[in-house]
Amino acid sequence: MIRSALVIGGGIAGPVAAMALQKAGIDAVVYEAYPSAADGAGGGLTLAPNGLDALDVIGLGDLVRPAGTPTTGIVMQDWKGRRLGEFGNPPGVPPMQFFYRSDLYRVLYEEARRRGISIEHG
Repeated sequence: MIRSALVIGGGIAGPVAAMALQKAGIDAVVYEAYPSAADGAGGGLTLAPNGLDALDVIGLGDLVRPAGTPTTGIVMQDWKGRRLGEFGNPPGVPPMQFFYRSDLYRVLYEEARRRGISIEHG
């Protein structure tokens, strides 16, 4: 019995979902509304250790880590530079990983293609 799925959205989560489905034995095709890949789009994001652990389960952790920077804390400021809050790592917890969205996207997109996952644009 062949099982298949459609993944709607080809940003960061789409290729990851398709690779997780593939690992579970389900063929997936990613459909993205935009006519081309999103190289260079977006700002930055941070993945917590449990997010990196989830990527490890599907064999992506070691691929994405080099694209990021370990981060042990985040300071949030308002538009005038006033400190609003600060978040740090609890003792014994691995650091978060900061990524420029475009770098993380590129690694995930290329790996999905390498694994034979079709990403349809437009």
